[in-house]
Amino acid sequence: MPPAAVRRPLTIVTWLLMSALCLGLSPLVLAIGALAGALTGRPQPLILARLLVAYFARELAVLGACGGLWLASGFGAAIQSRPFRRLHHRLLRWFVHGLAQRALDLLRIEVVPHPSEDAAHVLEADRPLLFFSRHAGPGDTVLLVDLLSTRYDRLPSVVFKDTLAIDPCVDLIAHRLPHAVLDTSDREECEQRIQEVSAQLDRRGVLVLFPEGGNFTAERRRRALRRLWRKGHRREAEAGQQMTHVLPPHPTGALAALRGNPQADVIFSAHTGLGLAAFPRELWRHTPIGKTLRIRMWLAPAGERPDDEEAQIRWLYDWWKRLDDWV
Repeated sequence: MPPAAVRRPLTIVTWLLMSALCLGLSPLVLAIGALAGALTGRPQPLILARLLVAYFARELAVLGACGGLWLASGFGAAIQSRPFRRLHHRLLRWFVHGLAQRALDLLRIEVVPHPSEDAAHVLEADRPLLFFSRHAGPGDTVLLVDLLSTRYDRLPSVVFKDTLAIDPCVDLIAHRLPHAVLDTSDREECEQRIQEVSAQLDRRGVLVLFPEGGNFTAERRRRALRRLWRKGHRREAEAGQQMTHVLPPHPTGALAALRGNPQADVIFSAHTGLGLAAFPRELWRHTPIGKTLRIRMWLAPAGERPDDEEAQIRWLYDWWKRLDDWV
């Protein structure tokens, strides 16, 4: 990604123009969606049109709010202060919850979280947490972050690739709050950033990390296993072959998070119910309408995990096998 000084003027202006254009032409956008739906006999065109309007409405509001907060903070001088961080957390919650709720309503999706009793207890307690989740299906990041922030009143710090910073709202909020925005071409810098964010978690903070590195597909699973064999990671490759519904986890990010906050408990999470539409074409063909997203969560207490790095990798793979069995 280009540096912020180059990237942001371009993305902010582009998104402002697209948002204003989409909202100004929203009656036409919705009419085209309705007509396309009637001609194809499918609900997807109108659903997409409504989602686009909702998305750009939120984008416009959040970009305006980010600009206002920047001015109020003394042209960015106090943007990292506690009061302004709190305001940005509220803005992030409003942004994510609005998008998630609109998608759930339009697609008639029900979210059913099922944490174990001890996982539910620590989610509601005042202590930092690490949240390691399976990554599969459309929009699961948004839905999980919304669940953590609204139902459990948590302050999520998300680990994600810097390509998502093409969205200026994501870019601005992620760099004003302690999120781990990663340039995956530099492994050492990625690990350092995850470790830093993990160490900064406050009493309601939760680091959200997807150790698989991408949405599950059968082809990605085959490539991941071939890569493990090629690198000589025989034990991990053999363990990965026993998992048919998840990708073998990349341990480096998880281990960095553990190093950054060794006293933090870990919540392991798996979800299912929305299918495996990892790409736009699949999502169009297999839109998860009327589905139920089931989210299972388990607690792995800090005191029960090994200290040795090799043992932690085995521990991570053991948990991932448990997620695979549940799925």
